[in-house]
Amino acid sequence: MRFLQLLTVAIATLLAPSAASEPRCFPSNFMFGSATASYQVEGAAKEGGRTSSIWDDFCREKPGMKCANVADDFYHRYKDDVKLMVDTGLESFRFSISWSRVMNWDAETRHMKPNPEGIAWYHSLIDEINANGIAPILTIYHWDLPSELQNQLEPKGWLNPDIVDHFVEYSTLLFNEYGSKVNLWTTFNEPLSFVGAGYGLGMHAPGYFGSDTQAYTVSRNVLLSHGKAVQKFRELKTTDVIADKARIGIVLVSNWYYPLDAENPKDVAAAKRAFDFDFGWFLNPIVNGDYPAVMRERAGERLPTFTAEESAIIKGSYDLFMMNHYASRAITDCDSEASNTPCSALLPGYPADKGVDDSHLMPGTHAGVPDRFGNNYCEMFTGYPPGYLDMMRYLHSQDTTVDILLTENGWCGNDEVDNMDQLWYFKAFVEQVYKAVVEEKIPVIGYTAWSFLDNYEWGSYGPRFGMYYVNFTEQTGSPDFYEPKPTDLARIPRPSAKWFHKVATTKCLDGWSEIDAKAATASHESKKSIFGIVFGFAALAAVVIGVAVVVIHRNRHSGYEPLLPLLDLLRPTPSTQRIHRKMKGGFRKCLALAGSLAVAMLGASIPVVASSEPRCFPKDFMFGTATAAYQVEGAYNEGGRTSSIWDEYCREKPGLLCANVADDFYHRYPEDLAMMRGIGLQSLRFSISWSRAMNWNPETRQMHPNPEGIAFYHALIDEMKANGIVPVLTIYHWDLPSELMHELTPNGWLSPEIVGHFVEYSTLMFNEYGHKVDYWTTFNEPLGFVGYGYGQGWLAPGHSGSPTEPYTVSHNVLVAHAKAVQKFRELRSAGVVGDKARIGIVLVSAYFYPLDASNPKDVAAAKRALDFDFGWFLNPLINGDYPAIMRERAGDRLPKFTKEESALIKGSYDMFQMNHYYSKAVTDCDSETSKTPCSSLKGGWEADKGIDEDHVMPGTMQPRPDRFGNDYCGRYTGYPPGYLAMIKYLHSQDPSVDILLTENGWCGNDEVENMDQLAYYKAFVGQVYKAVVEEKIPVIGYTAWSFLDNYEWGSYGPRFGLFYVNFTEQTGSHGYSKPNPTDLQRIPRPAAKWFHKVSTSHCLDDWTDLKAANSEPNIQSIAKTFDISVPVVVIVAVGIAAAAFTYKRRQGYRRLPQASGN
Repeated sequence: MRFLQLLTVAIATLLAPSAASEPRCFPSNFMFGSATASYQVEGAAKEGGRTSSIWDDFCREKPGMKCANVADDFYHRYKDDVKLMVDTGLESFRFSISWSRVMNWDAETRHMKPNPEGIAWYHSLIDEINANGIAPILTIYHWDLPSELQNQLEPKGWLNPDIVDHFVEYSTLLFNEYGSKVNLWTTFNEPLSFVGAGYGLGMHAPGYFGSDTQAYTVSRNVLLSHGKAVQKFRELKTTDVIADKARIGIVLVSNWYYPLDAENPKDVAAAKRAFDFDFGWFLNPIVNGDYPAVMRERAGERLPTFTAEESAIIKGSYDLFMMNHYASRAITDCDSEASNTPCSALLPGYPADKGVDDSHLMPGTHAGVPDRFGNNYCEMFTGYPPGYLDMMRYLHSQDTTVDILLTENGWCGNDEVDNMDQLWYFKAFVEQVYKAVVEEKIPVIGYTAWSFLDNYEWGSYGPRFGMYYVNFTEQTGSPDFYEPKPTDLARIPRPSAKWFHKVATTKCLDGWSEIDAKAATASHESKKSIFGIVFGFAALAAVVIGVAVVVIHRNRHSGYEPLLPLLDLLRPTPSTQRIHRKMKGGFRKCLALAGSLAVAMLGASIPVVASSEPRCFPKDFMFGTATAAYQVEGAYNEGGRTSSIWDEYCREKPGLLCANVADDFYHRYPEDLAMMRGIGLQSLRFSISWSRAMNWNPETRQMHPNPEGIAFYHALIDEMKANGIVPVLTIYHWDLPSELMHELTPNGWLSPEIVGHFVEYSTLMFNEYGHKVDYWTTFNEPLGFVGYGYGQGWLAPGHSGSPTEPYTVSHNVLVAHAKAVQKFRELRSAGVVGDKARIGIVLVSAYFYPLDASNPKDVAAAKRALDFDFGWFLNPLINGDYPAIMRERAGDRLPKFTKEESALIKGSYDMFQMNHYYSKAVTDCDSETSKTPCSSLKGGWEADKGIDEDHVMPGTMQPRPDRFGNDYCGRYTGYPPGYLAMIKYLHSQDPSVDILLTENGWCGNDEVENMDQLAYYKAFVGQVYKAVVEEKIPVIGYTAWSFLDNYEWGSYGPRFGLFYVNFTEQTGSHGYSKPNPTDLQRIPRPAAKWFHKVSTSHCLDDWTDLKAANSEPNIQSIAKTFDISVPVVVIVAVGIAAAAFTYKRRQGYRRLPQASGN
C-alpha cells in the first residue's frame, strides 16, 4: 500500500473514537413505567358523581384504619403528575378505573348505570397520558367494588354469581369508551390479594375470614368474570371498537417460594404447594382450564368445579401475561419441626389447605428497617432479587408464546425522602429483568415500578413505595372529607426517581454519564463537525492541489523524480519510467486524496454514544496467584530436602496419593514464572518447605540450615523479581519436618518447644530473604491444620476426637506467630528486613448465615460458627484472647495466655490476610432442622462449636462431578455475597490496616474448558471491586488459588488451577517417578485468559478501550486540549507536511536520465 493510502487509513484510525464495551441496555421498545390505583391516589371521594366503595366502608368500620378521601389528590393534580412522569422519562402508566366513579347504582333496574362525569374524567386522564407520549395500561378492577354491589346483592358482592354479569357490563362500558385509546388492558389486579386477604384472612375489604369456602367461591366468580370480559373484549376488537393492537390479561401476584431445606422432600413439596395456592390458583385455570391438582386434592368439594363451557371460556383468556412480585420466602410444611406456624394456627379454608409456614427469611434477603418512631410498616416486604428472575422464568415456562408485562415491583420504605434501600431494590430487581430479557431472551416487554407516588396503602399511609415522596398531613387519612391546601401533598423525587430517569431515557443500566454528555453536546458538536468537514475538505483540497500543481509543473519541465513516495502517487501509470505527468491525472489523484481524508474526518466526526466507565481497580492493586511448597514443588528427595509429616501421612493413610513429583515446580519454575508474567499477574504467594530450607541435627536436636535448599528459594525469588512479580512469602504451609513431629515430646505442634523451633526457622527466613520480600505470612490457615489435623483428622497428622489437642496446638501456633512477628520487627528496625516489609497471618473461614434469620438460635449459631472458625485466631490478634463463646463452651480445656503472651499476640500483624471459598447456612446441631445431630460431632473443638453447616445457601453455585462421576469438590460451593460480607467483617475488626486477599478460587473437575471456574472468578472478583471501589475498604490485592492444578492434600482430583496440568498415573505414586518432559503440561483455562485481561487492565470490563485510553495523546486528545476541532488539527498537520515536501523538492529529488522517445 502506498504511503498516502496508509496516511489516509492512519488518519481515519487516529480520528475514530475508541469503542467502549456495550452498556447493559434493554431493547429500544422496552417500556419503563410506573403504576397507581384509583382508590389509592385519586381522592375526591365525593366529587364528580362518585359513590362509595367497599373500601370507603371498610376503612371506617375497621378500628385504627385510615381512609382515602383525599389520598394524593390525583383527581385534581393528574396533569402535573403526568408531567412529572414525562420528566422522569416514563413510557407507560398503569392506572385503574374507579367502578363507583364511572357507574352508579340504579335502584329501579338494580344494575349500575354510567356516570357521564366520571367517564369524562377518565377520558381527560387518558388523553393527557397519550398526549405526553405515555402508554396507558388500564386496570378495570383494583379492589374497590361499589358499595351497592356489596350490599344490594345476596349473597353479597363477589360471593354472588350475579356479580359476573355486573362486571361484564362494567367492562363493556370501558371497552366502548376507551377501546380506541388504550392498547393494554387488565381485568383484575391481584385476585389473590382481594380474594385471599379479603375473604380468607380478613385483612382486606370486605374483611371476611374463617370460612372454609368463601375464598374459593369468590375466586370462581372472579375467574368467570375475567373469562367473559375477555370474550367481550375480543368480540369488540373484531368490530373495531377496540384497536387491533390492543391486548388484555389479568395481573397475578405471588412471592417466589424456596424450600427451607432444599434436600428435604417435605419442604420441596411445601414450596411447590405454596406456589400453586398463590400463583397457580389463578394461573392454572387461564392456562389449563382448571385449578392445580393439589388444590383439588386438599380442598375437595369445597373448591367449585367449572362446567365444560366455563372451562373453555377461562382457558386461554389472556393475550399476554401480567405479573406483580415483591418478595421471596423460604417455606416449610406447617407441621414440620422447623415451622414457626403450627397448622392449628392457620385459619380454615384457603390458609389451612395451603398448610405452610412462610415466616422464614431467605439468607441474604434485604429487610426493611423501622421508621424513626420505631414503626415497622413494611415487615412483610423484603427483597431477594434472584426470586424475581425465578418468577419470570416460571411464568414464561407456562406459555412460551406470549409476552410478559411486569406490572408491579417495588420497595416498601419508611417516612424519608432519601430512601437508599429503595434505590438498592430497584437497581437489583431491574437487573434481574435485564438478565431475563437480554441474557435469557424471555419476552418481557415492560417493567412497571410500584409506585409513582407514596399513596394510600390499604388502611395506612405508613408504607411508602413512591418514587416520589408525598408530604401527607394529619388530615390526609381522616374519615371526614377535607380540601387539601396547595402546599399539602407536595411531590419530592427520591433518589430512585432520578435513577429511573437515567434508565428510562437511556434504556441502559449504566453508561449514563457519557450518554448524557454526548446528548448535551450533540447539537453543538454536530454543527462544529459539519463546519469542520466542509472547511477541511476545501482547505485540504486546496493544499493538495496546490502542492500537486507545483510539483507536477516542476517535474514536467525538469525531469525530477520524487525521492519521497508521497508524490509518486501522482503518476497515472506506476510501471512507466516517464517523468512527464498529465495535469488531469494529477488533479484526479489530488481530489481523491482530499476526498479520502475528508471521509476519514467525516467518519471520525460522527457522534458516537460512549458507554459507561469501566469498573476499574486502583493502579496499585495487585492481582496475583498462589501455590504452596508441598503442593507444587515435587523433587521430594532432591537438594537436601528431608521428609515432612505430609510425606509420611500420604503413605500411612489408605487411598491417599503423595506429592513426590506434584507439578515439578522445583525444576520448571522459570517457565511457570514466565507464564505468570504472560497473563499479567503481579504477585505470587508461595511457601517455603521447612524441611528443604533446614535439616534436623541429632546432636543439637535443632534444625540447621540447608544451603542447597536456601539457594533454591533465593533463585526462585530472584526469578520472580526479574519477571516483575511481587513475592508473597508464607513461612509455614502445613509441611512440618518429620523430625519435629517425632523427636519432640509431645509430638510436633503439641509441644511448647515447637515455638522456639519455629522462631529459629522464621529468623533464618528473615535474614536470608528479608531484603527481597516485602509481604510475609507466618502461617497459612491455622484453622486448616489445627482444626482438621488435630480435631477432625482429615489432614496431617490425622489426630481426631481429643477434647484438648486442637486448643493446645492453636495456643502454640499463636505464640509462635507472635514471637516470629516480634523478631521480624526487630530485624526490620535493624535494616535486615526492608522498611516497607509487612507481616501477618493468613486466616480462613466460610461466611456463615443463619439458616433461618428470624430464629434467634440460628442467628446465634451463625455467629458462633464464625467465632470458632475465624475468631479463634483473629480475636487473639485483635484483643489478646479467644472469643468469649469459646471460653464459655470449652472452659478449662482452652489454654489461657499469660499477660506477657497476650500482650505479645495482641497487635501482631501489620495487615490482614484472608482466604475464603464459600458460605454456608447454619443451624444449631440440636435444632429441629439440623442434619448433623450434636451426638455425631467429634469431641473437643467440633462439639464445642456445635453447629450443622450442611445446608446450601439458595443461589449457591454447586460443583459438578467429573466425567467418571467423582465428586471431589462437594464442599467447595460458591456464594459471592458471602465474600463481600467476609471482607466487610474483617475490615470492621480493625479499619486502620490493609487487607490482602490471599486465596480464593473454584474447585473444578478434570477439564480444561471449565466455565464454572470462570463464572466463579467473575462473580467473586466483582465482590472485591465492590469492597475496594464502592465501599472504600483498603483491600490491596487479590490472589487466585491456584496458579496450577496441584496436589490437594491427598488427591489430584480437585482442580483449582488457572492452568490445567495433565497429571499422569505416576504423579501421585508413593515411589519417586521422574516425569517425562511431556508430562505435567500446563494448558491455560478460560479463567487464565480472563485474568490476563483483568490483571493487565486492572478493569473488569471495557478491555478493548483500555489500550487506547492509556496510550499516548492522539489527534482527538490534542484537539480537545486546545479546544479546536479535530478536522482543523488534521488540516494543519497535512498542510504543514505538504508544504514541507514542496519546500524540500529541490533537495528531495534526484535527476533521472532523460527518457528517450516520447
